[in-house]
Amino acid sequence: MITSVEVISKEIQELYLSDSIPWIIGYSGGKDSTASLQLIWNAVAALPKEKRSKDIHVISTDTLVENPVIATWVINSLECINRAAQVQGLPIEAHRLEPSIENRFWVNLIGKGYPAPRNRFRWCTDRLKISASTQFIHDLSENRGEAILVLGQRRGESQARDKVMDHYEGSTRDRLSRNKDPKLSRVWVYLPIETWSSDNVWEYIITEPNPWGVDNQELFSIYRGATPDAECPIVVDKSTPSCGDSRFGCYVCTMVSQDKSMQAMVQNDEQKRWMQPILDFRNVNLSTDDRHLRDFRRMNGRLQVNNGRLVHGPYLQSHREKILRELLATQKVIQEAAKVANYRSIELISIDELDEIRRIWLENKGEIEDIVPKVYEEIFSLTYPGKKIEPVPLEREDLELLKSISQDVDPQAAEELYRLTRSLLAVQFQTQQSNKRSIHLDKLEQVLQFHSFKNEEDALHFALETEKLKLNNPRNESLIEDDEHDSLLPD
Repeated sequence: MITSVEVISKEIQELYLSDSIPWIIGYSGGKDSTASLQLIWNAVAALPKEKRSKDIHVISTDTLVENPVIATWVINSLECINRAAQVQGLPIEAHRLEPSIENRFWVNLIGKGYPAPRNRFRWCTDRLKISASTQFIHDLSENRGEAILVLGQRRGESQARDKVMDHYEGSTRDRLSRNKDPKLSRVWVYLPIETWSSDNVWEYIITEPNPWGVDNQELFSIYRGATPDAECPIVVDKSTPSCGDSRFGCYVCTMVSQDKSMQAMVQNDEQKRWMQPILDFRNVNLSTDDRHLRDFRRMNGRLQVNNGRLVHGPYLQSHREKILRELLATQKVIQEAAKVANYRSIELISIDELDEIRRIWLENKGEIEDIVPKVYEEIFSLTYPGKKIEPVPLEREDLELLKSISQDVDPQAAEELYRLTRSLLAVQFQTQQSNKRSIHLDKLEQVLQFHSFKNEEDALHFALETEKLKLNNPRNESLIEDDEHDSLLPD
């Protein structure tokens, strides 16, 4: 049975006045979260001013790899929400959340070399969406004792969504349910539009004026310009459906074969055709058919065998450099095109992210070629604007000479020999700069263990022989271990 606007509004007012627990509204900028926020806004605004005492926080997590049209819409909406709430005297504050630098998509994919997300290694959802929103909700609920989380979820959208909503039933408080995530044990969940259909949502937000001043007809036009009817939800736990099944999600998503919504926008609206280079970049450079582009070792150097072959780990340096180069080239192209289309500055990757990628390559991976500034300067013809670091006392010519010598010493193992020597030099430079000589030998040992094999064939032979020994002697420890924390799972 569909609940009427009048009944929901009265329910919202009763819940709002019943206690001092602050509210958090998950806002994605899509139709369902817009309807939920609009219902709450209007219901609270109808209360006497002296009774509007409870804080309402609107949170929206920007993964920084969202469809630029949607990201721009959401950013503008959040600005409108804060301005309108202040003018109207409402205790509503909007927050744009971002993943921490170490959790961002390009830092993990280009920096650490995590392969593109897939069903058996979906590393993106927690890092990009869950972590930031969960931290905000957790902090507020801990500081205030409890919190009420409002989600724009509806029954009937999908079987997966219904299963998630079933967890929110059986409340000990009327119309509220405890959050099933142990990290959010002090958080109640409220679903104001759970009985509504998609048509009910559209009818409401199109016929009722938007109280914070955005044009819901524009939102309708965004939806009409794309395909299946679903929005990318605010994600607070891993049971929430992935954006890969939603209409608007991350343009980098490899949980689906193609970004149909962006493709439709480009095809249906001439004003959005500037996004075509993003689609081209995504389709060419992001794929789960990438085993040949990944190191034969795991991130920590361990070997794992599956069906008689090694499970490949992070992306190789050459591929990470290629993705970075293509991404920056795409950014340069679309920034010029977006200006023509009157969009605010579009940034696919920030300088902060480039700095972190540079740090990971230099410090963690020992890639002392220091490629990031070189690639940036080649693409933009500008001096790299990132942080200044202590230069590595080796010129490019020195490294080329090292490659040549490695080739002469052992052609079959030239690449590994070069990487071994380069990594040993990196450890030496880092030790000199930090003066932490106590860990010098440990790092050298780690490098030597990582580069213990001439090539993949040599490593596979060792792994298979060691696996036999391990089966014959369960107590035997080896390099063949399953490190879930560093998991790059089988294809």
